Amino acid sequence: MTKTTTELKPLIVVEDDPGLQSQLKWSFDGYEVHVAGDRNTAINLLRKTNAPVITLDLGLPPDPTNASEGFIALQALIAMEG
Repeated sequence: MTKTTTELKPLIVVEDDPGLQSQLKWSFDGYEVHVAGDRNTAINLLRKTNAPVITLDLGLPPDPTNASEGFIALQALIAMEG
């Protein structure tokens, strides 16, 4: 039996690679998956959905080869919960 969107728990996937976004969205069957490709979109989605679970790629734009933007995003998302 497939759950309707209103019965699914929200989950946020923060990933800038479209291929990985699709794979992760597919792998979280049973969740209402929201995809963000950058920090600001992730923050807005968390405000909108209040999702209890977030997967976070640390290599986000504007510096996808380093983890600096991912750690900034992580700090911002944690601050929203506290």
